[in-house]
Amino acid sequence: MKPIAVDVPQPGQLCQLADDLYWARFELPFRLNHINLYILDTEQGWCIIDAGVNSPATAEQWKHLLNGPLNHQPVSRLIVTHHHVDHIGYAGELGRMFNIPMEMTALEAEHACWLYALSDAEYGRIAAQHYHNFGCDEEHIIAAAQDGSRFRRHAAPFAEMKIISATTQIRTRYGVWQLRTDRGHSDDHISLMDTQRGLFIGVDYLLPRISPNISADIRYPDDDLLTAYLTYLEDMQHLDDRVQVFPGHDWPFMQAASRAEQLIQHHHHRLDQLCAAAKGQDITTQDGMDILFERKFSGHELYFASGEARAHLNYLVAHHKMTKIATPNQADRFRLT
Repeated sequence: MKPIAVDVPQPGQLCQLADDLYWARFELPFRLNHINLYILDTEQGWCIIDAGVNSPATAEQWKHLLNGPLNHQPVSRLIVTHHHVDHIGYAGELGRMFNIPMEMTALEAEHACWLYALSDAEYGRIAAQHYHNFGCDEEHIIAAAQDGSRFRRHAAPFAEMKIISATTQIRTRYGVWQLRTDRGHSDDHISLMDTQRGLFIGVDYLLPRISPNISADIRYPDDDLLTAYLTYLEDMQHLDDRVQVFPGHDWPFMQAASRAEQLIQHHHHRLDQLCAAAKGQDITTQDGMDILFERKFSGHELYFASGEARAHLNYLVAHHKMTKIATPNQADRFRLT
């Protein structure tokens, strides 16, 4: 993996990455404290890719961009790559601002609407049961029940939605960007490739510094997302080393094939750790967290760390290396087959 020598854009500013591609960086109120957003220059106007969380800081930065470097033409399209709050959170506000729909894949739109429809009480009840089944400490179960909806907290009410798919193309002033969709980090995550120029907006599926979060969520806790993600990484091993990758976090880079191989090895190492720990004893999802991360989590980080551990256990069940044992009123346990 080779970083591309470009300066990180400052708040309210853009970095030009190609003739028709611009990069903005927005802050996040999480430990992963930033997100990269991308903007394409088309004959019809700007095409915005993702929106940031719904927060005063996000609103202020969009104000500076729209009144500054983006002010000479209208915003004509808004692509939301997936339903996570750092990508969809401010999309409803932008959609209403420019009277344009939020363009998403059907699965991502449906999942976002399901999450947003949950009341604080409903979300808390589901999250608490989720942590109970994972074997988390009682304090975290109680906190989840009382915390309300972390999704609604960071996402504005949605604007009109338009469904798009992997057949969609975006024609810009200088090229053609083909959408692709993949499962793993989320249900049907969008990325965009200009094959002719070797430009790839990979968003959250191929990151240069950290592993994308592959996490069983509160809706489908037994879903095997890791198999789908490893299939994606195997496909990325065929990318030419000269392709420029523009991720949702950290910095642009090249040599994506070697990065994909690193991530494959990373996940197989985690799977081996879980299997080794389960020799002679059943393990819970909480045990899996302790094995993989060797530290305690709470709040936002607990949600993703527990989901990550569970996704790896789900993979082992799906590939017949473990069996899940579900007992009423007890945490799910996993046993080597």
